[in-house]
Amino acid sequence: MLPATCLQVVSYNTFMEPNQFPTAVGETLSRLGLEWRHSLAMVSGGPDSVAMLRVLVGLGARPLVLHIDHGLRGEESREDAEFVRELCERLGVFCEVRRIALDPGGGNLQEKAREERYRVAHQLADERGLSVIFLGHTADDVAETVLMNLARGAGLRGLSGIPPVRGRIARPLIERHRIEILGYLKSLDQPYRTDPTNLTLKYARNRVRQQVLPVLEDLYPGAAGNIARNATLLREDLEALEGLAQQAVSVRGEEVVIPLDEFDKMPIAVARYALRIAYSRVVPDALPLNSAAVEAILSMSRKAGRTRLHRPSRDVEVAVRSGSEVSFYRKGRGAEPPTGEEEVREGEACFDGWLVTTREVSRLDLFDAVRPEVAYLDASKGPFRVRMAREGDSIRPLGLGGEKKVLRAMMDRKVPKDLRRRTPVILDARGRVAWVFLGELGEEFKVTPETERVLRIEVEKNS
Repeated sequence: MLPATCLQVVSYNTFMEPNQFPTAVGETLSRLGLEWRHSLAMVSGGPDSVAMLRVLVGLGARPLVLHIDHGLRGEESREDAEFVRELCERLGVFCEVRRIALDPGGGNLQEKAREERYRVAHQLADERGLSVIFLGHTADDVAETVLMNLARGAGLRGLSGIPPVRGRIARPLIERHRIEILGYLKSLDQPYRTDPTNLTLKYARNRVRQQVLPVLEDLYPGAAGNIARNATLLREDLEALEGLAQQAVSVRGEEVVIPLDEFDKMPIAVARYALRIAYSRVVPDALPLNSAAVEAILSMSRKAGRTRLHRPSRDVEVAVRSGSEVSFYRKGRGAEPPTGEEEVREGEACFDGWLVTTREVSRLDLFDAVRPEVAYLDASKGPFRVRMAREGDSIRPLGLGGEKKVLRAMMDRKVPKDLRRRTPVILDARGRVAWVFLGELGEEFKVTPETERVLRIEVEKNS
């Protein structure tokens, strides 16, 4: 079976007859594996979204239609909204028109409008329990996007164009060309609205559509289709690279880490995606990690010696610990760390966003592979409790023969300063530190041949 985001690689150089159009779109929907009968469709009144709505209704869907009126074109905007209302009434589907004014000052007005449309669409889908939001992007839109991203110097993600599915957003016309859409609407005698701002050369996309693509089509007939087809192939390559990169990225407490021994073995392309994935897990809603930051971290990873720090953004710090790992974590997570405590009991307990799992085990379990987030303690030395490390905490590390400050031990292990007092420690009833998460085990709490009961404690971020 094809993955959900995989589309058939078709020849875009021959355009289909209007009567084949609905079947072709239905096949795209099937390949995307979407539950499309209960959905939301964003309809502007332009040819692409009108054709999308006609096909969806013809296939038996009854989507909730959302039209956003930004009021940017005065009476024409109101006429667009009325046109969509009347079309929905004729097709027997419910239409909701939202009027959202935009501040024309500061920033890209088109980008602001797009962000608002997406925000409102997701909000309405949440309210109505709809899992799919349909947009009317086409193969021509893909070609335009790829050319613009290529000129900007984008990498593989930018050259893969517009994804057919991203989250709840789905694009059923993504394999179809605008000329096919216009032919389909003509065969239905279906009118549509024309936005005059799509004709002005003020916007970069319009210039690519009206000036660049026609020249390419004249030089290389079928150029737009070829570009769109290559975008599909590049997207599949991207998914393969990201799949390989994800295997090396893991969450450890408040850090996202990549072991350097795995990182060094990766092909450079996979390593770059591993860094981007790690960054996105720390700040999921932020823009992707930029190329300059990626190359800086790669350069740091090749240098031996001390831990090196890099700040790719205001909120995130990256620590490259020589011979150990690349660690991503948030800066400034709050002035004071959590101060509460929790008793360690058999079973699971939540503590300040952490999950503590405790159970008695056989001494034979100690021969299992040791994991840094797991401690084996002599149960007779309990009861135990868990809290965050504090100034003044001390431990007698196993085999060291002396006492050491917990925060100093973490500094020696290159734990970032922001994380040290946000690291869980296990203590006994007298306040002695038995174990530091991912670090030292206390000498007096170790399991010996005389130990009768063994306590296994695992601490992990409760995400």
